[in-house]
Amino acid sequence: MTTLADQLRLLLPPVSYDGTAPNLSAAIEAEANALTLADNSVEAIYSAIFPDTGEGLSDWERVLALPDPCLLGVSQSVGQRVQAVVSKLQGRGGQSKSFFIALAKSLGYDITITTFRPARAGIAQAGDPIYGGDWAFTWLVNAPAVSVSYSRVGVSGAGDPLAAWGNKALECRLRQMMPAESILLFGYGDN
Repeated sequence: MTTLADQLRLLLPPVSYDGTAPNLSAAIEAEANALTLADNSVEAIYSAIFPDTGEGLSDWERVLALPDPCLLGVSQSVGQRVQAVVSKLQGRGGQSKSFFIALAKSLGYDITITTFRPARAGIAQAGDPIYGGDWAFTWLVNAPAVSVSYSRVGVSGAGDPLAAWGNKALECRLRQMMPAESILLFGYGDN
């Protein structure tokens, strides 16, 4: 394999310049080193552009004000931190059930949402729940009893646990994004 310096020497006019001359050879080596350094810098910058690579994670967290205040003091793996960044970037707005289900999915949780309607004459049947008052503004988030976040090759960092359990990130993010008039309940397990 030819080095970059050898390739630069091949670009010299063959009769006019001797690429092996000491001064010219040193200049070519310096140019090759500078180009290699620039190429490596470009690759690092390109990787940092995409938050899911994990490159520049601390910068992404600083810009997005992460970790969320409700997660301060909670230990998170690199993979969970990357998921939080991606989730925050993707979750810029929405108030539908599908938006919140997608938001939870971006954090690594599979959920369903149950909403409640007040009973109405002509529609409700005997035995149906009434769901009056604030029930019209209540959402029940149904999540698995145990949510496990597993370590992944290429995403996990040194010192990260092989698996982490908990739903604190889900509750924190959904509470931040829920409509102001909503009441959010969480149900874990077989709901």
